[in-house]
Amino acid sequence: MKKSLLLLALGFSTVFTTAYAATYDAVLSGDGYQFSSSFSGDTSFNDYIRFNTEGLQNIVASISGSSSKTFTFETFNLLDANKNLVATGSVLNGSPKVSFGYLESAQYGNFFLHVVGTSIGATTGYNGTITTFTATPVPEPETYALFLAGLGLAGIMGRKKKG
Repeated sequence: MKKSLLLLALGFSTVFTTAYAATYDAVLSGDGYQFSSSFSGDTSFNDYIRFNTEGLQNIVASISGSSSKTFTFETFNLLDANKNLVATGSVLNGSPKVSFGYLESAQYGNFFLHVVGTSIGATTGYNGTITTFTATPVPEPETYALFLAGLGLAGIMGRKKKG
C-alpha cells in the first residue's frame, strides 16, 4: 500500500512539475552580452548560457527574475569551457535578483553562466547581462621609482649643461 502511494505521488509530481534544461548562446550587445529565458507553470530550470572573451578581460554579470516571490534562483556561477567552476555568484532571492562580479582577469576563451532555479504557478522568466572589459594594467611602485630616478638624472644633466 505504501509503495503504491509513493509511486502515485511520484507520478503526479513528474506530470505537474516541468523541468527545463538548456544550453544557449548569449547575444552580443555593446560591451558585453544579453540573455533571457521564459517558461510557464511549475518549473525548475538548469540552464547554461555560453559566451566568450577576447583576450585578457574582466567579467561582471547580473540576472533578474520577472515574477513574484514564487520565483527563486538557487545557483548563478561562472564556469569555464569544460564547465568547471571559476566564480560563485551571490544569490539574493528577496528581489528575485542575483549577481556576481569576477574581478580577476579571465583568459581568452569560452565561458558559461550556470543558472538554476524554480518557479511556481506563473508564466515567468529571467534576463541578464554579461559585461566584459579589458583589464587595465596598474604600474608597480618600482616603475614609478625608476621613472622618477630617470627624470632626476635628466634634470641633473640639463643643469650641468646649462652651468
